[in-house]
Formats: sequence, C-alpha cells, structure tokens
Amino acid sequence: MLGEYIKINNEQMPNPVAGSFVFKLNPDENVYSNEAGQQMSNVKRLDRPTWSATFNCSSRMKDKLLAFCKLAQCTTHVNGIEYAGRLRLSGDVSLYEWSEYTKNTDGLWVVPVVFEGF
Repeated sequence: MLGEYIKINNEQMPNPVAGSFVFKLNPDENVYSNEAGQQMSNVKRLDRPTWSATFNCSSRMKDKLLAFCKLAQCTTHVNGIEYAGRLRLSGDVSLYEWSEYTKNTDGLWVVPVVFEGF
C-alpha cells in the first residue's frame, strides 16, 4: 500500500488515486550547442527527484495539502527516503458531486500535486 510510504512534512498522506503516482529522478542540466555544432552540457545534478500524484481526500486533508503548497520548502518521504523541495498544485482542486453532505467534513476533494526536489 503506497500511502504507507508517502509523507509530506512528516504528515502521513492517503493513497493516491490508482495510476496517478509517478516518481522520477531527472537530471538537472543545461544543454546547448557551441560554435562548432557540438552539443555541450552543464550538469547541476543528475538525480533530481520529482513526483506527482492525485489524492482523493477529505476537506481537512485538502486544507493541509493546500497549506503545504504555499510553503517555500517542504520535505517528503517516499519509501523511507527523505527529499527536500517544493510542493505545488498541478491542476484544479475539485469537489466530488454531492459530497458536501458527507458527515464530519466539508466534502470530498480531488487534489492534484507535484513535488520538485532541490
């Protein structure tokens, strides 16, 4: 169960929507061509962590995720490895139809986020 392994600022996250979690280690580099036509690169970092997920969550968890997206920096744990970076919204936050009548919550929400490591 993936949700056991995703934490944002030590806050346990619910399972992402099936098929929405994507984790990558991308190189952070500038690639350009010189006057001789050769391709040159300036490597800053080879394994920059990036992940995206969509969460189905209650209004309380939605508010926590939105607060994390407003922070300049946060930490995430994926499979026990800690990454520092920034969490951002990657789409529209939407309310499930008729879910505003769910007890003890202000509705059930779909929250898409993306994390980019430093």
